[in-house]
Amino acid sequence: MNTLFTSICTTGLAALLLIVPKYAAAQNCTGADPGNTPGSLGCVSFTYQGQPVTYSTVRSADGKIWLRQNLGSTNAAASLTDTGAYGDLFQWGRWDDGHQLINSVLKPTAPSPNNPSGLSGGNTAFYSAGYNSPSNWWSEGTANDQWTAGSPVSATVSNGADPCRAIGTGWRLPAVDEIEAMLTAENISDISSAFASNLKLVPAGIKDYNGIFSPGTRLYLWSSSPSPYNGSGQHLYISQYSALTNSGSRDGGMSVRCIKEASSLSVSDFRKTAVMLYPNPTRGVLYLNADDEIEYVHVTDASGREIKVQYADGKIDTGNLFPGIYWVEIAVRNGQKIIKKIIKN
Repeated sequence: MNTLFTSICTTGLAALLLIVPKYAAAQNCTGADPGNTPGSLGCVSFTYQGQPVTYSTVRSADGKIWLRQNLGSTNAAASLTDTGAYGDLFQWGRWDDGHQLINSVLKPTAPSPNNPSGLSGGNTAFYSAGYNSPSNWWSEGTANDQWTAGSPVSATVSNGADPCRAIGTGWRLPAVDEIEAMLTAENISDISSAFASNLKLVPAGIKDYNGIFSPGTRLYLWSSSPSPYNGSGQHLYISQYSALTNSGSRDGGMSVRCIKEASSLSVSDFRKTAVMLYPNPTRGVLYLNADDEIEYVHVTDASGREIKVQYADGKIDTGNLFPGIYWVEIAVRNGQKIIKKIIKN
């Protein structure tokens, strides 16, 4: 059992050891879902790391129910530097087997076979050996892999167990398009707006072969979606300057935030602005069509650095961009921000 020894009181020859669970469960949780209004709160109780826990839930502006805190956290965030809200850091395709703990041991030799079936139900090793190393976790995984299995015993060569399934019926990891819809609905464009959102997203950083990187400054959040690049998965990246989805190596330890399907909100409660960018891929000018007035356009590269481009009359001039992948953030008059991935040839 994962416990925190808080004090030892000694009287004569007797000693009293006080033991407090690391993941203390709140009392009086009925398990009720949040109401239909964005920002409404609820709670859910389940077992994590072998202990009963209770987590806060919230209705997002996208109409769906999300955990209001990361898996492995002790509380919803009170600030960007609230370490109790950071939680655990999972490798893509893995589950609650102890590898996700902050102090889990780095192991430079991959399991055999190097996929979920090679974990034998799970183990505490964090498989990360170096940049593009074949010994990194699931380094040869393809775009056909999944992270949706209902339990560790259901994990296969191409499908890892979803750690969110342990919460209960309807809970699962979000797909990358659901994360993008949440960003738009919650008007998230940087780390400050992420924390200010209904989800109280916080920058727990990332874990790899060098240890833990950027806690308190950058957010990395896995989706269940694989990447078109071998050995990668799609994730949310948020910094002081940007919020976008990207591909990352599966050995990277990132936060997990679970989602629950909900259809209680009507279409009138949330309308996503329709935006078209074409041609994509592009060699020069991108044409932008939207059914709302556009306030500004920002372009960032894969590292999150903003790139200056000219935008006028529905045209984005990408002539000064090097070939590669970029993200275009489009702010419209109704307050929404839409993020689109583009490829410059």
